[in-house]
Amino acid sequence: MYVINKIRADQVIDHAAQELKKYLRMMMPECGEIEIRLDPEAKDGFRLGLLEDFGLSTEEVEDPFLDDVVHIDTDENGGILAGSNSRSVLFAVYRFLKENGCRWLYPGIDGEYIPVQDIKPISYHHLPSHRLRAQCNEGAESQQCMMETIDFTAKLEMNGYMIE
Repeated sequence: MYVINKIRADQVIDHAAQELKKYLRMMMPECGEIEIRLDPEAKDGFRLGLLEDFGLSTEEVEDPFLDDVVHIDTDENGGILAGSNSRSVLFAVYRFLKENGCRWLYPGIDGEYIPVQDIKPISYHHLPSHRLRAQCNEGAESQQCMMETIDFTAKLEMNGYMIE
């Protein structure tokens, strides 16, 4: 049984934990229940939090709120999924899933490719070259299309969405 431990209470980290649970269940349908807990002292399972929660340095960033450092250090049973801010923790979850074979090809569930396989260890640390990574859609869009595109944008580790 897998456990997802949130190191801090935060709405974005809550969403990241739910996304990790959802996709792990899709990848490993026989893995059993995945529990999500708030446990600042956790030492096992997947641990989601800010870099500072794990004693990791933020020296490489000019502004931890604006710069999206993603840090992943996991094995087959869990590990650290961290970022310089809450948004980066969500990006760490999506990067972890991507490194394990998940793909988001276009917005909506039809654009998802989720392999059925066990997870593998991942070691990854990255500061994007550009602070702003966004897309802009033009023209009339339905609300559903806009919401799917916003969700898709985060899965590609972009931090902005604009509409005209």
